[in-house]
Amino acid sequence: MSRTAHAGKNASAGYAVIEALASLVIIAMIGLMLFQGIGTGTRVWERVDARQAGRESVDAAQSALRDRLEEIYPATLYEQIPPTVDFSGEAHHVVFISSPPLADRPAPVRRYGLLLDSAGQLILTSVSDVAPRTDTVINQVVLSGVRGLDVAYFGAVKPDLTPGWRAAWESRGELPDAIRVRVLFQPGDRRIWPDLIVHPRATIDTGCSLEPTSHGCKGR
Repeated sequence: MSRTAHAGKNASAGYAVIEALASLVIIAMIGLMLFQGIGTGTRVWERVDARQAGRESVDAAQSALRDRLEEIYPATLYEQIPPTVDFSGEAHHVVFISSPPLADRPAPVRRYGLLLDSAGQLILTSVSDVAPRTDTVINQVVLSGVRGLDVAYFGAVKPDLTPGWRAAWESRGELPDAIRVRVLFQPGDRRIWPDLIVHPRATIDTGCSLEPTSHGCKGR
């Protein structure tokens, strides 16, 4: 074999090795890009799932509160002069009487309390208004990871009787026209709480003496 032919054969072998190495590099780069793409896609889906879960938790909390606040029962406290509605509302705590959830009916009305505990949990407590001393207190965690609770009450208050939002509603002759619940989350929490504004369906009837088992007025 001539030297020229031998040199050509060596050059061809060298080119083949270079082409193989280049192919391996390209395959490795493609694999790395695919792996990074899968990782990025996984992180995106995880963020989407987290946001979806956050929205669902807020929606569930608002639905639970709306159901109870809309059905506030305006029981009359006749021992007070003039008679007042059995409702106590402050900026960070609300106590009211309402019907039990549909799943628990038929059942007597319950006394509810909405508050924020030290662990950042929005709690809805309830106990039977018929036998509060013997009934078990139920503490429902409505929402977790909460930094602040702010409740306001819309209505007219003496002496000016100008309708507006109030920080408290106590010892009044009627329920507020509307109740607004605001929730603040911890820094970095991406959940959004739209203002929950609820209009109680009932109005006070000063001639009504509550019959807890029937949810109606005695003698009617």
